[in-house]
Amino acid sequence: MLFWSRKPAGPEFRPVTLPGEVGTISLPSALTVEMEDDETLMAYPDPGNFITLRFSSISIVKKGSDDKPVAETHIRNKAAEQGYQYVQAGKHGVAVTQEESEQDGHLLLIKYWYVGSKNTVVIVSATILKSSLKSALVRQTLEHMPRILESLEITKSHHVIVSGDNEIEFTEQVVDPAPQETRPFAAAEDAWLEEADRHSRELSIQYGSGGELDPEELDRIFSRWMNEPGEKESDEIVANSLGAAFGSYLVEHHGFQWIVVTDEYGTEYAVRHDLNHTIAFPRASVQKRIENGQAEFFNHVFLIILDQVRRAEID
Repeated sequence: MLFWSRKPAGPEFRPVTLPGEVGTISLPSALTVEMEDDETLMAYPDPGNFITLRFSSISIVKKGSDDKPVAETHIRNKAAEQGYQYVQAGKHGVAVTQEESEQDGHLLLIKYWYVGSKNTVVIVSATILKSSLKSALVRQTLEHMPRILESLEITKSHHVIVSGDNEIEFTEQVVDPAPQETRPFAAAEDAWLEEADRHSRELSIQYGSGGELDPEELDRIFSRWMNEPGEKESDEIVANSLGAAFGSYLVEHHGFQWIVVTDEYGTEYAVRHDLNHTIAFPRASVQKRIENGQAEFFNHVFLIILDQVRRAEID
């Protein structure tokens, strides 16, 4: 059985968004593409119904451990257990198999490619009329499969962080980086940080324990401030002071540095880790939660940030 061939020069390809917006895959422009339902993408040459490609995906998440290579490992194990062929499509592991079927009196050949990338398995199938296996449309479509599978880019990954008895689920979306300029804090920003630090200590005495401004303490302060009726400290003071306290905690305990970031959206204070340039925007994060009324988020965001740094260390 021949499942794999050299990648042809081929026609023009264009990227297509996969179901669930988990990523993209490039398909020949000659193929007609439509979403069969919310979970399946369909592509086929037109005219003719000799071959139809379908794309769907599932996420595999390992709790409490690095889950980036888990899908490829799953595919390799699946191939060994089921007796499927295992190949590499660029940086992706692929398990390949096929089966025969019948529909409305027509004999069908269904080829499957299980592609593992990060913590996502993309299932690609090609349903082919057996009587049309030697047709030009079928042969050309199958010849392009190596290039199609190699083009897979997963941009949305699901993660679970285990912290004590709690499990924190979050989705990480990879986007094209926007052009930005960064610089270290200067005298004006140091003055802002000093003033914000004074206010954060006052808020800790008023709403918290008066102890170390760690993420749990910041959650306590922010939640009590959010739920306090009547006149209280302004949104601006709280965003500045608790944002500064959160950023300073990352700087003092986890190797981050304060920086000023300027991009198309404006200028904002941020903290950056030298490893993989992980950047967090503490003040803007607090302002966002004030606007949407979300309390007790500091520890959640803190664990996600540390997870990003940890996975960058593994890379």
